[in-house]
Amino acid sequence: MTSVTAAKSKGGRDAARTRESILKAAQILFARKGYTTVGVREVAAEAGVNATLIRRYFGSKEGLFRAAVEDFLQVDPFIDGPRNEFGERAVALLKYGEEIPSALAMMMHATADPEARALCSALMHARIDRPLADWLGGDNALARAANINILWIGYMAARQVLPLPALTGDVVDETRRWLAIAIQALVDADKLK
Repeated sequence: MTSVTAAKSKGGRDAARTRESILKAAQILFARKGYTTVGVREVAAEAGVNATLIRRYFGSKEGLFRAAVEDFLQVDPFIDGPRNEFGERAVALLKYGEEIPSALAMMMHATADPEARALCSALMHARIDRPLADWLGGDNALARAANINILWIGYMAARQVLPLPALTGDVVDETRRWLAIAIQALVDADKLK
């Protein structure tokens, strides 16, 4: 490998790391403080980079917010696996999701800004509801996907955004079991007809 190739290769890795660092800093700040109160300079400071890099990688604060939300809105881990284990898999993924900055918190804070709220709604539909409905198939698949999403949102809100003191210990375990059953019932609802 020539020194020019090595430098380009290293620069590419650095660029990817820088972009990821900016994205993670934005997710933490947007989840903690909200879209309207977080500025580009604050994200750059949190990421330890120059603010001009945010424009280079994301175009604008809005582009950064879109990327931050999109990074979390991934339905594939939920639908990859046996259909009859979807409810349990979903709850396991939600439990794991409790450990990281919350896309839900970012989106809930964004409701103060009409454009950010509209973006979140469109992203949720395009990246969660629609693909989940396609995977579910059958009658009223979009309604069933929306119902599953409502259960997810409610659970994550009660665990992360506005933590309910009652959802600890045995109660949270019991709630997770109920949630897995409720989600699986929505997945299987088309078979009941």
